[in-house]
Amino acid sequence: MRVFSAALPAGAAGRWCHVGVRMTQAALWWAKLEAADVARGQVVREAFLGPLRRRRDGSERSLLVHIPAFAGEVSLIVFSDPVSDATPALHLRPLGRLRAAVHLLSLGWRKLPASMRGQGRGLAGRVRAVLGQAPARAGEAPPYAVWIDLFDRWGAAEMAALPRLDGSIQVALVSAGTAEAAAATRASVPASWPVRLIDGAPAWAGLSGDWILVLGAGEVLAPHAAACFTHAVLRAPQMRGFCADFDHIGTDSARHRPCLLPPPDAFLLRAGFFPRGAALFRREAHAAVWPALPSDADRARLNLARAGTPETLHRIPLILTHCPDRVLPEGWMQQAANVPSPAPPAPKPLVSIIMPSSCRSRHVLHCLRRVLQKTDYPAFEVLLVVSSTDPSDRKQAGNLQAAARLPHVRVIVLNMPVFNFSAVNNTAVGMASGEFLLFLNDDVVPESADWLSRMVAYICSGNGSSADIVGNRLLYGNGTVQHGGVIMGLANLCEHAFRLAKRADSGPHGLALLDRRVSAVTAACMLVRRQVFLSLGGFDEAYAIALNDVDFCLRAGQAGACIVFAARVELFHFESLSLGRHYQGARAHLEAMEVHRLRSRWAACIERDRFYNPLASLELGREFDPGFPPRQTPLSWITQEPLALH
Repeated sequence: MRVFSAALPAGAAGRWCHVGVRMTQAALWWAKLEAADVARGQVVREAFLGPLRRRRDGSERSLLVHIPAFAGEVSLIVFSDPVSDATPALHLRPLGRLRAAVHLLSLGWRKLPASMRGQGRGLAGRVRAVLGQAPARAGEAPPYAVWIDLFDRWGAAEMAALPRLDGSIQVALVSAGTAEAAAATRASVPASWPVRLIDGAPAWAGLSGDWILVLGAGEVLAPHAAACFTHAVLRAPQMRGFCADFDHIGTDSARHRPCLLPPPDAFLLRAGFFPRGAALFRREAHAAVWPALPSDADRARLNLARAGTPETLHRIPLILTHCPDRVLPEGWMQQAANVPSPAPPAPKPLVSIIMPSSCRSRHVLHCLRRVLQKTDYPAFEVLLVVSSTDPSDRKQAGNLQAAARLPHVRVIVLNMPVFNFSAVNNTAVGMASGEFLLFLNDDVVPESADWLSRMVAYICSGNGSSADIVGNRLLYGNGTVQHGGVIMGLANLCEHAFRLAKRADSGPHGLALLDRRVSAVTAACMLVRRQVFLSLGGFDEAYAIALNDVDFCLRAGQAGACIVFAARVELFHFESLSLGRHYQGARAHLEAMEVHRLRSRWAACIERDRFYNPLASLELGREFDPGFPPRQTPLSWITQEPLALH
């Protein structure tokens, strides 16, 4: 891996640019462009160019990328395979708006027909999303074999930093499978660790080690895995268990399909989701569980993980097991995705639905009526909050009068001189009566009548997995995903996970259809405990237009609140029909200010989302794929002080 850096040419910052790379000799390369805010040491944009091949006609590989206004330097990171001394020639040219639009259309036109299907509302937003992602989708990341060669290296420095093996660890080898598979697993276990074959309940009960490493037949430990588990135990002996990332091996012993997962949490465990591969458990802490474990490694590990609290189960962000290719049991994803949601409480607490709006379009009335018709939760009020009115706007006046006649709806006019989304919501909370606050955009409509009941149930479950803030799955009008939870650092700031994925697509490792903890959710539809909102002082009014929800969630998480993405609660979001795009026209100057504020305050969260894997990519559309380079290296994990726990 080599890095070539250069200052940005004049006029490039804040604009779409054409990037070209010309090869100086024949070679096969992959390359990634990074734009950096040098003053803060932060990467603010990255994009893959894909494999670079020198052609006989001297043509180059090109890329369209938007350079943020605060970028000051660009770097070309080259991943060679095989290693070559060829030097790339990099040039970057700012484009005018018309030329940039033409380039975007040329990259994204194939996906435009699909974006135009479905409901007409929100069409412009869907088209913008498709075209905005087109440059990233045009690039190609290096294959996993290159990632292994560059970033999964365990040299003398890494191995010397690891401790000697701990003799208190015993291996439970679940023997379901062929004799050859069990032999391959046994061969990967260090000689100092005793192995006990598990072929029934008596074998589980006969385990005697202080710590038990559960392995399935055919699962092979990486050469450094045993020392890494020992290191984790010595650094965090208070934990009840440890799991790690894994990949797969085929019959040719080639590694592929890495699984870079989030840390286990109560919601994922309830759905039956737990990593495959080696997992280490403290025997005494699970004394009541061992005799009843099944002779199936995956189910046994899940049962052991469920026996404790997720806070006592640590995920090691390293690939420590190579698992044989195996198809999950038929219907597993459907079963996991259809785990019953918690039941809503009785009596039902009042929910105040706060809906900011300009009320200048009829679609606001459509949204209100849909909420009233498609909400079976009995205890709610709707506060339609208008920041200002225009006496000459007859449409607005008519919409306000019509809204005021609807049941459960209270119209509040604030007459603010300047629109401020955070201030509008904060003021409305002071007029709301509900124990729970639901922030809802005026372009979001429910599909199923139980949507609010299910969201409230996540907060009131009382079963050890209750939430303080709940977001849900939002869909564009054509059924593709608009919001799947927020990942900090994605797109080099924060972004919605799985954007533009098909509705039925389970996503990497099934995570798109599973409830899970996240760092943030969008306030387009966000349910919050009133006491949590007030204790944090509400939304930060320095975020007048956008990122206020992300900042609020990060402050809440910092204070210990549990934020949950409810994957099975779906609403349609037609995106920016009323208030318009966040950073358009007169609001454009706010972008740099609000992004700068988020970057400055939450740099550590942007660098490392605690609910996202540090080995995984931050490029939009490549969620949970290997990162080039990852934010976690073997040596940085070994030398962390203290050991990072989730």
